[in-house]
Amino acid sequence: MAAMDRPLNGGYVRSPNDSVARGCTHCDWYAVDDSYPALIRRYQDHLRAEHPRAWLRT
Repeated sequence: MAAMDRPLNGGYVRSPNDSVARGCTHCDWYAVDDSYPALIRRYQDHLRAEHPRAWLRT
C-alpha cells in the first residue's frame, strides 16, 4: 500500500486474521497492529513522545 493510500484513522478487527492500521496527522508515523486497543496504545505513546502539544490538546 502506498503511503498516500494509508488510512489515518484506526479501524476495528473483524476476524482473527485482520489487522488495523493508523497514521499520524502530524508526521509520517504509521503503524499496523493485530488489535485496535494495542494500536491506539501505540498511537497515544507516539503522540506523548513526539507531539506533546497535540497529546494535551492545548
